[in-house]
Amino acid sequence: MKVRMKMTKTGPIRYVGHLDFMRFFQKALRRSGILTAFSRGYSPHMLISFASPLGVGLESLAEYVDVDLAYRDDFELSESDVQHLKNMGLENEELPPVPASEVLAEMVNREMPEGVRVLLMRRVGVTDKAMALVTGADYLVFLKNGFLKDTDLASAIASFLAEKSIVIHKVTPKSESDVDIRPLIRELAVSNKGAAAPEGYERALFMSLSAGSAANLKPETVVEALCRHLGQEYDPLALRILRTEMYAGDKKPFSEIGEAF
Repeated sequence: MKVRMKMTKTGPIRYVGHLDFMRFFQKALRRSGILTAFSRGYSPHMLISFASPLGVGLESLAEYVDVDLAYRDDFELSESDVQHLKNMGLENEELPPVPASEVLAEMVNREMPEGVRVLLMRRVGVTDKAMALVTGADYLVFLKNGFLKDTDLASAIASFLAEKSIVIHKVTPKSESDVDIRPLIRELAVSNKGAAAPEGYERALFMSLSAGSAANLKPETVVEALCRHLGQEYDPLALRILRTEMYAGDKKPFSEIGEAF
């Protein structure tokens, strides 16, 4: 049975890199007592896949991870689901019944540190791959006190978004290119969530950006481009970034995909 978990990653653990966090998550699943499925072969491993790995220093209220569990799947199985079970050496009818999602979430949460909590689980089909579905994400970007302090953010954003194109120079380990990020900005506004901001960060921006393998835009890049538009100096250390949701297709929240159990 393949499930998709929605969880938080906030506080000090934001400084743990993705690979280390994934190893920690696997150990937490082992300690929890949840029955997880493994690949076959000489080096069996848990079948786990994160929708969109979070960068070091970023926090999130909506991290999604797909996990294969070794419980009986009571939903209608497709041919792909049946074949997937066979590939793991499992027969659906021989597996134990699955506990309620709330029970599984509590089992995992008992092994998690502060800031990491499973919020919900939903059953998904094996062909429903989270990483391939991601098309967008929402963020709150908190601005450190003193950063852009003399800027009217609402007017600055209106002027920024009025540009027909916003070209940045993108450098990767393999190439360099100029990219127009304007089509990748779905929404950008001053947020009214400042009251919930971390200490020392009184103002915040809300961003809804394209994400995923086809077109991915980081919130840091948007702030840097905004600073360049304003003729202001960009300070990457003046940002505290919180991802609040991820989307598939035409703005469908990941939390609505799959079946409750």
